[in-house]
Amino acid sequence: MTKIYFICGFIGSGKTTYSKALAEKHGAFRFSIDEWMIPLYGEHMEREVFDNRLATLQGLFKESAIQLFSLGVPVIFDFGFWSKADRDAFTDWASNEGVSCEVHYLDVPFDTCKQRAFSRNSKRNGKSYEMTPEMLELFWSWFEIPTASENIEWVKSIPI
Repeated sequence: MTKIYFICGFIGSGKTTYSKALAEKHGAFRFSIDEWMIPLYGEHMEREVFDNRLATLQGLFKESAIQLFSLGVPVIFDFGFWSKADRDAFTDWASNEGVSCEVHYLDVPFDTCKQRAFSRNSKRNGKSYEMTPEMLELFWSWFEIPTASENIEWVKSIPI
């Protein structure tokens, strides 16, 4: 049965590393927001512009995922899924498409994420955003850690 994996985690939690390994393990196609957003639109834009572009890409990724499902190809969305509302919306969408899904939450402490994000700043290669301490603090305030009541696969150890 075709399955879709939603990778949830904060900046620097290891989502891309984890999702690449998961894609290899399951022969899945991986969609990464940052790897599309940055080449298409560049870095750092107003929040409203970012949100509109994000919605466009997510819609295109969903349409592409449906085509991949019809071919029996598993799919990974490496999006972050920072809010419960986003997680619910995407798992509801998968259910409506008749596709089994799993949400994998990379449970990595904020300080570890922050260190990884700063380390990554020097080797981004157009595939991730440059992060400042202020940005990370702001974004962390927006991040909703999944609760025990959500149907989540908790991933505790993510080697980077």
